[in-house]
Amino acid sequence: MTAAAIVAVAIGVTACGSSSKPAVTKTTAHQHAATTTSQSKAARAISVAMAIPGPIDDKSFDEMGYEGLQECKANGARTTYKAEVATPEFSRVLQTFARSSEVVIGDGEEFAEVTEKLAPEFPQTKFIVAADPIKPHHSNVEALEPNSTQSAYLAGVVAGEATKTNKLGGVGGFEFPVLRAQMQAFEAGAKAVNPKATMKVVYLGSFEDAAKGREAATSLAASGVDVVYHIADNAGVGVIDGAQASGIKAIGWGKNQHALAPNTVIASQIVNLAAMIKSACSAIAAGKFEGGGVVMAGLESGVVGLSPIYNEPSSIQATVESYRKKILAGSVSVPSIGGGIPASGPKSD
Repeated sequence: MTAAAIVAVAIGVTACGSSSKPAVTKTTAHQHAATTTSQSKAARAISVAMAIPGPIDDKSFDEMGYEGLQECKANGARTTYKAEVATPEFSRVLQTFARSSEVVIGDGEEFAEVTEKLAPEFPQTKFIVAADPIKPHHSNVEALEPNSTQSAYLAGVVAGEATKTNKLGGVGGFEFPVLRAQMQAFEAGAKAVNPKATMKVVYLGSFEDAAKGREAATSLAASGVDVVYHIADNAGVGVIDGAQASGIKAIGWGKNQHALAPNTVIASQIVNLAAMIKSACSAIAAGKFEGGGVVMAGLESGVVGLSPIYNEPSSIQATVESYRKKILAGSVSVPSIGGGIPASGPKSD
């Protein structure tokens, strides 16, 4: 995906919880393409470093971050990274990178707080938090945020159609606001097609512990859940494993995870963070940086979406496509991902 394929939204937000409406300035795909083209002659090699909290082969969020970094490298950036960075090491690793790299990326919302603390110490460094919907406080920090509630809603449509028991399960790594928002969107999508559907959500306190993920899935299955959805990175691989062992269906997250358990994973919520990271690197190389803002990409950009549907009636694919069009048209309500990013759907006074 090219940089121009992403529709960027720079969002100005007042204090959290304020009732004031956020100021939203949109850069359309065509405008972004024109800007990038006009600056292409000035594009230059940049140095990019990334801190990754988990393994680079988790088949989910951390792997996507790494793939995005590799795409930056393929476009001429000089890159380095450190994977499986523990929380106590966040500050030290980012500081080390900031001393030698022009661009420092924290791969995950969990890097937002430490990035805000470090940014004033390194005013010449461009920091990126991928992904976070909260407007940064400093002009040298940019947040990337896939509008993932839109694709979570579509994943919920699949679950609502596929369940036989009307009991759905959700497993999250941590109870971060963006995870809660996606769980809510998933449930909303399920209930849109199946009002009898109910949902139980558990949070593991880890994105890395696959054993906890497996245990959560088997426990949900024992309670009658027959479709389980995860937003749990490497722990989510354990969720899929537990679903497979329990004979229930699973919906993956981030990448198409069908290959992990072909008879179990019926669909995956796609969140192409790699495309956003690649776009951010290309923009910086061309002299464009959304410092102090949030760059968002939703269904219209192709960054978020849904994988093909497996082992289910073809009618479900048609239903998903119908709801995708409704989301784009603004005729169904999808919860906001947070941070002042508007919810999708009919506007209320």
